[in-house]
Amino acid sequence: MIMRHLSLFRKFRSDRRGVAAAEFALIAPALIFLVMGVFEMSFRFRATEEATRYVHQVADLISRETQLTTATIGEVYDASIHMMKPLETVENLDLDVSSIGFNGNSATPAVLWRRVAGTSVPFDVNEAAGMGLQDESVIRVGVRYNYQSVLSELFGGGAMTIEKSAYARPRVERKVRIDGSSNDGGSIAYVN
Repeated sequence: MIMRHLSLFRKFRSDRRGVAAAEFALIAPALIFLVMGVFEMSFRFRATEEATRYVHQVADLISRETQLTTATIGEVYDASIHMMKPLETVENLDLDVSSIGFNGNSATPAVLWRRVAGTSVPFDVNEAAGMGLQDESVIRVGVRYNYQSVLSELFGGGAMTIEKSAYARPRVERKVRIDGSSNDGGSIAYVN
């Protein structure tokens, strides 16, 4: 009888199937956390790339026009849901479009007009210094995108704010007119 129990004990000691399951149970949470972190980082990179692409596309589109309306800029803002797919832009995107002119012999930059959808994206008008000559202008587009994902909500990472800006020179005329005027004193007009 003792021999029989001894052979069962040897057999139990040489059986390794349970060890692999226990090792997997210890390693699996770390692996899952690592994979989810890689996904989250790729989603964040994608959001940054989409915001960068969108701000440059909007600057290019607006600089091609000779005349705009506030409603037209609202339409460009509304098109963000198609231009930034698959990101959720409703309630998460701010668009700020300005025309910066250069006045006087020193070509000092000054805001000619500004249209905002959402909340304004602050900038220093002196960033445009040297981008144009007297009686010319440049278009400045600023974008703020608040990125949120399920993974960042789960792990307490919170939202990530992405701010991008782009400048473009008007293609056809020296100044792009908005609502019939090339200069409305630089006051902020809200699109929506």
